[in-house]
Amino acid sequence: MLLIKFNKSGVFTYNSYLNCRDVINQTLKRAKINISYSQGFNPHELLYFSPPTSLGIQSQCEYMYIITDYTDTQNFKISYNKNVPSGLEVSLVKLIEQKPNFYDLIDYAQYEFVTTTKFDAQLLEVIKGQSEFSNKIYSIQTKDNNILQCTIACGQKANLKPSKIADIIHQYGYEIKSINKIALYKKVNDYLVDIESLLFN
Repeated sequence: MLLIKFNKSGVFTYNSYLNCRDVINQTLKRAKINISYSQGFNPHELLYFSPPTSLGIQSQCEYMYIITDYTDTQNFKISYNKNVPSGLEVSLVKLIEQKPNFYDLIDYAQYEFVTTTKFDAQLLEVIKGQSEFSNKIYSIQTKDNNILQCTIACGQKANLKPSKIADIIHQYGYEIKSINKIALYKKVNDYLVDIESLLFN
């Protein structure tokens, strides 16, 4: 099996999970990387993804694993990236023996909301004060004046859609240039651990 981390950006920011899956599938075929198929009446490729990112949000932290007898991780990355359209490039590849449970691993996601103008510090207090989801925000801070960095619940136990944060930003008159998902975390003993380190170290 191969564990893979990849980006979702450019035109694929606005493509559905199913469309991205189809493109990745075609890329693997062009790169001559054979994937195993399920048995039975309607066989399908054994290709599994972390929870999908919402449309309109770029991501630096998409994960998948594939059942394959292909073992050359370095060549996989080169061959795949040579054949994939811009926006779905692979950044990390690892040979694994056990299937990762992505849904069990993820408790929080970190997003960056990039705006055209400088943030007013009062907006942070407004967002934190929303009774509807204040307990689902782990941290919130500004970065480089026009970036709001939020780490919010994203998992089976609790979930806060980034669109809820975006709605408040819009209500206060800010124009959002982009929303970027930059990391996924597992909560371990009151600390957040980037799942990349759990999966790839």
